[in-house]
Amino acid sequence: MGQARLLYDPNVMFLKDDAELQNVDLEFREPLVVPPRATFNQHAIAAVYTRLGGLFQHLTEKTEVDPANVLAVWFVESGGVPFVPRRSVIRLEVHRLFELWGKRNRETFDSHFRFGGHNQQPGNPWENQEYRTQDSGMYSSVHHNQNSEYAALTLAQVTASNELALLCTSIGGCQLLMDNFRMLGYEAAQEMYDAFQQSERNHVLGFFDYCRAKSAPRQGDLLQYLKARDWSSFAKYYNGNGQVATYAAKLKTGYENAAMLLSRPKLS
Repeated sequence: MGQARLLYDPNVMFLKDDAELQNVDLEFREPLVVPPRATFNQHAIAAVYTRLGGLFQHLTEKTEVDPANVLAVWFVESGGVPFVPRRSVIRLEVHRLFELWGKRNRETFDSHFRFGGHNQQPGNPWENQEYRTQDSGMYSSVHHNQNSEYAALTLAQVTASNELALLCTSIGGCQLLMDNFRMLGYEAAQEMYDAFQQSERNHVLGFFDYCRAKSAPRQGDLLQYLKARDWSSFAKYYNGNGQVATYAAKLKTGYENAAMLLSRPKLS
């Protein structure tokens, strides 16, 4: 597998600190032509590219990664949900909160949270994650929608701590866990959270920094897998071992939709 070129001014350690990348147009200025009978997924992918395609193009030219490959990740991770400032897409991983905090605070944790394989919940740890704000009463799904995600995050911030709760939460179009804040050049999870709430530019730059910094097993391998469309290897190191085949299949489908859209003539 050939080495994908690394990204930017070699004198700048993190992409968010690269002045050139801060000034590249975020949006793609040539609207994509969506087929008359396009699916919801294809419309969502086209919307992502309209919002972020300018920066995608700039970075993918430097890494030799097909923009459709990056679009596949964005769609799988966040479903193409539009970015809203101060309301970026998040996902609280309750089983991670248990590992970092709940194990040492079982009574409080079990009064407010449960997940697959714990507190009488069936399934795998990443499944059936629920919360309740009171010590008794009905539980609600954490992952029902973004309102429930933010409500569960607020509860975790109050019961555990702000930083611990953020460390257990993924954020943005690329859904990066905030315990990776150092790989992206931030001093704390809170700093990463604030940056991702401010601008989608930080989502894109953070994604590429993460892919070049994470050991998979070597640093830079995630970019190689993405370039080669080795979806299984990418899914394993990006999302973990839990659902590799499922994620790989979704990435492949996302890529096929994105590649079809990007291959169509642009509006003049």
